[in-house]
Amino acid sequence: MNPRFKLFTALALLFTLGISACSKANVEEDEEPFGGTHFHYFPRECTHILSLPMKTEQTVGYAGRVNKRDVVVGEEGVEAKDFLYWLMTGAGDLDSLEQYYSQHRGRMYEHLYHRAGFKAQVAMGIRPLEKEMIRDYRIGIAGPDAMKPAKPGVMDMNLMPWEYRVTGVKDFKIIALTPLFGLPAETSLNRFFTIHELAPKQIVSSQSKRLAWGYRSKDQVTSIDQWLAMRPTAQPVMMLRLNTMPQEVPVKTRFVAILTTEDGKDVRDTLQVLLK
Repeated sequence: MNPRFKLFTALALLFTLGISACSKANVEEDEEPFGGTHFHYFPRECTHILSLPMKTEQTVGYAGRVNKRDVVVGEEGVEAKDFLYWLMTGAGDLDSLEQYYSQHRGRMYEHLYHRAGFKAQVAMGIRPLEKEMIRDYRIGIAGPDAMKPAKPGVMDMNLMPWEYRVTGVKDFKIIALTPLFGLPAETSLNRFFTIHELAPKQIVSSQSKRLAWGYRSKDQVTSIDQWLAMRPTAQPVMMLRLNTMPQEVPVKTRFVAILTTEDGKDVRDTLQVLLK
């Protein structure tokens, strides 16, 4: 055999074994090797919020298939009924997304936040909660069969980044800096918003450090007050939408999201949007 080919083969084998070893270190250590996806957890403190105005855009693709994606709204504004209020929480490095990755502005931020440069501010993980999270996801998405052990000799190394926050929420409110819904500026507008999406679809209790709601839950969490009543930790990503059309439209306004942590610190962010 050609010596150069032998060297290449040996290096390829070492590289493969290295990846395998690293992957095994990131999966759920205390569980059996189940088939399907394994989580790579990203627990973080909530010290910052990033918010963007969005809407859902539809395009027709191959064979007439309709594709949907959430896009950032610019100066052109958005119909009030289509307005999506996207909120992402994180640690001090969250602002780096806007600073260094603005060309990917939008929901791509959710994926970029898993990159190596953002791992320095990951918090201490909560192991019992993490085991509960993956079980909830597997059963909620794929059913009880998802928890069956993998076939002998089969090891699935598909790692899915999984965000959660360890900071408890005492209060959360949305205000506008202009009069809206016939109310003075800076009045809480929580009742005019409905929870459109939580990503991931799990709510963690700040008291028990266990899941309060998730993929297996039959009931829906649709209001901010309902969410706050669970005494949650901050959501990695939350999307809200208006359930009432403001009488002032068309109006250009600034919305402010204010999250008060359990230790009394206010975390806030402001966005501007033209509602039509």
